[in-house]
Parts: sequence; structure tokens; C-alpha cells
Amino acid sequence: MIKKITTRLTLALILLVISFAFATSTKAASAIKVEMDGDVIQFDQGAVSVNGRTLVPMRTIFEELESTVQWTAKTKTITANRGTKKITLVVGSKTATVNGQKITLDVPPQIINGRTLVPLRFISEALGAKVDWNNKTKTVSITTFEVSDRYYFVNLQTLNLDLISEDRYYQEDDIFNPSRELVSDFIFTSYLDNTREFFSQHTVRVSNGGTGFPNAYDAYMDLDGTIVNGKASGEYTIELNDINSGSLKKTYKGTFKDIKYDRNIKTTVQEMINKNHLK
Repeated sequence: MIKKITTRLTLALILLVISFAFATSTKAASAIKVEMDGDVIQFDQGAVSVNGRTLVPMRTIFEELESTVQWTAKTKTITANRGTKKITLVVGSKTATVNGQKITLDVPPQIINGRTLVPLRFISEALGAKVDWNNKTKTVSITTFEVSDRYYFVNLQTLNLDLISEDRYYQEDDIFNPSRELVSDFIFTSYLDNTREFFSQHTVRVSNGGTGFPNAYDAYMDLDGTIVNGKASGEYTIELNDINSGSLKKTYKGTFKDIKYDRNIKTTVQEMINKNHLK
């Protein structure tokens, strides 16, 4: 009888320890927050920490990173594709491949509570994203892109740049000047696609907008497109407005290709009009 009671007590104690350990693990897992570009990712199975590495449900993280994912149950193989990148992992294996190259993982993919979880940092970085860990807030931050802005005047005589603050830019936004062009420039860099896109807005007074009239006009020009090897290609729109009334007088639209781009696009409103719209 005593032996049976002792056995039951031992079993109860073991179950208690397991229960406590599971509760602790669940609590720790629920405390981990994952953000992508500032937005919190909602997982139906919470992120867990295994040996200091964060694991998350495979389908959610791959879809958030705009990738397709395939699960082969027989071999417990995960295959994900995004553009030219192909990632392969196997549950329980520390060997993964990225475009056929073998990578050793710190922690292998695992099945927990019936869900397949994959190492978050490896997946994100393999696809090009940047990953940071904030130990104080228990937050994983994934960054997939970067936006940089720049504001400046272009001296139309020398074509030199005079950098200004964002506040100064908006103070000058409605001031049209024939000797300098006011420019705002935004560059969007995608870590996942390894591409750079830009948007540039120019404000200036042009002497002759290619209209055939001798009048000067206040001009707005928007350019947007991609930057490859220091060359910009894309589309533009130029609007010419009456100096006194501000009413729209003429609109030009077109495309451009391989304009030099060295942190700013090497063209002006008048140059675009002269090159593409003067007869």
C-alpha cells in the first residue's frame, strides 16, 4: 500500500512539474511579440523560444514575407519560394538550403501543438529582411524596406545642390523661382526584392513652357520610377499654371529612361520640357 501511495505521489509530483514547466513555457511564448515594418503580426499559434531562438508558424511568416510555401507531409519538408529565392527546411533537421546552398540552423523546425514552427530570424534574413531583438520588450522587429528623404534647391545656373530641412521645404513649397528649383526626393529601398524606387517633386518658374507663348509659368513636376546602377527610369507629369491666377494651363506627361541618378535625379523641369515637348 505504501509503495502504491509513494508511486502515486511521485507520479503526481512529476505531472505537477511538467504542468508548471508547460505553463512557464506558454507564458514565455505569449510574451514574445513579432513586428514587421512596425505592424504586429498575429499568429494563431504563439511564437515560442527554443534555446534562445524564436520559432513561429511557418505559413503565417512566409505569407507575411510575400512568399509561397509548400508542406510535404511524407518527408516533413518545407519549401518556400519568393522571386528567385528558394528555401528548403526539414522538421527536426538543422540543415536548411537557400538556393541549393546548405545552411546550418541553431534550432531546427519543430512541430508544436500540431503546428509546424520555423526559426524566425533565419527565414527573414534568408529572404533579405533585417531582424532585431529587443530583450526588454521581448519584441522581434523585422524590417523589409527603408525610406529615405531629401530636400534641396537646384541652382539652375550651376546645377549645384543646396540641401535644406523638411520644414524649409514646406515653407518654400508655394514660392516659384526662375533661378532655382525646389526639390523633394524620396527613395524606397526593398530588402526583399533588392530594388530601389524613387519619387521626386520639383517646383520652379519656367520661362517658356513649350506652349508657344512668351509667358512664364509656375511649374510642378512629379517623377517616379526605379533606380538601377545609378540610372533612373520611369514616368513624369508636368503641370504649368498661370502665374497670377494659379489656374492650370497645360499638362505634359511622358516617360524617361536611364537619366543619371546620383542621390538625386539629374534633370530639371525646363530640361524635360525642352527635350520632350519643344517643337
